[in-house]
Amino acid sequence: MLLQHAFLETRWRFLFGLVVLPVSAAFVALGYPQVASLSQTVTPTPDTALGREIAEAMEMAKSFDSYVWSQWFQRNGAQLAAFFAVAIGTGGLLSQTAAARLFTLSLPVSREQLLGARAAAGLGQVLALTFVPAVAIVLVSPVVAYSFPPLDALVYAVCAFAGAAVFFSLAFLFSSMFSNVWVPALLALCAGPVLGALDQITGGGTFSLLQMMHGQSYFNGQGLPWPMLLVSAALSSALIYAGVCLMARQDF
Repeated sequence: MLLQHAFLETRWRFLFGLVVLPVSAAFVALGYPQVASLSQTVTPTPDTALGREIAEAMEMAKSFDSYVWSQWFQRNGAQLAAFFAVAIGTGGLLSQTAAARLFTLSLPVSREQLLGARAAAGLGQVLALTFVPAVAIVLVSPVVAYSFPPLDALVYAVCAFAGAAVFFSLAFLFSSMFSNVWVPALLALCAGPVLGALDQITGGGTFSLLQMMHGQSYFNGQGLPWPMLLVSAALSSALIYAGVCLMARQDF
């Protein structure tokens, strides 16, 4: 019952994402023949920042696997997953109306159980939003006479989920601090640019959350980013635990 109640709270955000992400992923895979044909006719000038970016994109387009990774798992998919993870993580008791909050708190369960169920339901939704698009890519690739390895799709989905879970947990924590639904969402979404700026300054590396989320090390042939996967799991757990503790102490 608790999981069902938590799911119903965010069902429309989840269902919207469950349509947008797989469709977007499928279009990335289906668009490869046109991109590959264009890459053979375009000659970028890598003496400018834009030229270097175009040259890198054209280089990635020489292989279907690298194109799909760069366009979906490194860019569009990761950004959409983080966005919907924040959308699902935002909300909760503080943002409810007084009547809705009274009804929720009148249920014969503790606040910790309520929040635990909400966190579990939200993480389950985030899991679906990262794995279903990966499956969609594997399934539609033969339509354009290519194939994407299912194992690669699984690994990238695991990395995407680990990163998206951190964004969800951030939104979950901020929702335990602010009753305005927009403030937690904006604060959690700001984490993306901040992490990107840190990567620019430090050069990324083993402990880059964004590179882990993109599956960068696996794409480069260095295997799964185990250190950051463990750090992400610990960080998500800590953020959710902090959010539960804060909400449990709220005086309603």
